[in-house]
Amino acid sequence: MTMYQGSYAQYRTVGTVTASPGDLLVQLYQAAIRNGALASGAIEKRDVPRAHHHITRVQDILAELRRTLDVERGGEIAQLLDRLYSYMLHRLFIANVNKDRGPVDEVVGLLRQLLSAWQVAARTSRRSAGSIDDAVA
Repeated sequence: MTMYQGSYAQYRTVGTVTASPGDLLVQLYQAAIRNGALASGAIEKRDVPRAHHHITRVQDILAELRRTLDVERGGEIAQLLDRLYSYMLHRLFIANVNKDRGPVDEVVGLLRQLLSAWQVAARTSRRSAGSIDDAVA
């Protein structure tokens, strides 16, 4: 590992540890999208091991997102997200079995739409927290 790679890895670790919950959620979505795109490319190149690796990474992220849903506080939105995550997991299973990029690309598209919404929510949350911090200071 070069010094640059080590520094970058340390920077990413610090960024993750100090990130707000909203920012962490955005990072998870970005990682899922990145891995989905890599899986789709690997399927196109017929690189089965790499496709499997990246599809399972997306599945792991979606499973974690499902685990963190709070249905009591999130109500109907949390229930809808749970069903959507479940649907995406099923589509990725189909993609992995058949090595078909169609379902992967569908999931990536859904994740991109959700990412946009979460980015707005995270920015709004940061602004609100800043206002509270300014009022307390």
